[in-house]
Amino acid sequence: MKNEKIGVVVIGRNEGSRLILCLESILKVKVPCVYIDSQSTDGSINEAKKRNVINFILDKSAPVNAARARNAGFKSLIENYSAIEYVHFIDADCELNPEWLKNAVQALDDANNRAVVCGRLHEKEKGKNIYTRLCNIDWYVPPGDIKSCGGIATIKRHVFEEMQGFDESLIAGADPELYFRVRQAGYDLYCLPVDMGTHDSNMQHFSQYWNRSVKTGYGYAHNKYQWGGWDRQYKSAMVWGGAIPFVILLGILSGYFYTVLALMVYPLQIIRIFLQPFKMNLKNKDKLIYAGFCVLGKFSEFRGIIRYYWVSFLKKEQSIIEYKK
Repeated sequence: MKNEKIGVVVIGRNEGSRLILCLESILKVKVPCVYIDSQSTDGSINEAKKRNVINFILDKSAPVNAARARNAGFKSLIENYSAIEYVHFIDADCELNPEWLKNAVQALDDANNRAVVCGRLHEKEKGKNIYTRLCNIDWYVPPGDIKSCGGIATIKRHVFEEMQGFDESLIAGADPELYFRVRQAGYDLYCLPVDMGTHDSNMQHFSQYWNRSVKTGYGYAHNKYQWGGWDRQYKSAMVWGGAIPFVILLGILSGYFYTVLALMVYPLQIIRIFLQPFKMNLKNKDKLIYAGFCVLGKFSEFRGIIRYYWVSFLKKEQSIIEYKK
């Protein structure tokens, strides 16, 4: 018999076999589930149909993005299961830990003011390459009271309705924007010291990492001007990815070739990040990889910021920025 106190919203686009694993992990715990497809071309919707999971494809009336898909999934879930009190959002490239929903419900029941909970998300193949190692580090959130978490989390239904869901204009960063409003309304967010599930980024090439960082930078700019979020990250990308290279180039073009020495600030920044205390235990190799890509990522983030300004100048709608094959 299904537990209809909590339900799951799955969103995805061209996730193929990863979607199958995701749906199977949810069906094992026997809770209501809906799948929202963002116009996949790989037949993903058929996999949901085969498993009798409520599903539909977002139409083309507006650009597809995670915020729009999650809002649609929430609406569909509540329409089909009116007794739902809690909703867990998960992406189709993730697999649910069978114990998570029980832990999430208990944690939300135990604290009236607690609106959102998340847990430890692990990269499924974290040792496959440097990109999956980076993802595994990125997913880490220290247990305890938090200000924000990713889109994979469990939220109380009445809070989500009170907030009127995610901001669908944000193609990146809709999660922290929602959680900002949740905290502004006086609610708490909490990270449990238990596993929530696994994530499969399927990143194998530098171009994928680059595009993912471009999307992040776009989100920095959009969120900064939408609600004032990510200001520190925005400024960091602007300085390290834009201002410093511009000053160096300007100096060289002006005949001051010694300005190329300013490039030394980048390895020094890598060393500084490497020597900082990390929130999770990491081997020195992983710390060095993380520090190096923190600096390298500023260039792609800056490109994402410039894309935001360019799209805004042209008054166009930015479609989803994808990094997966």
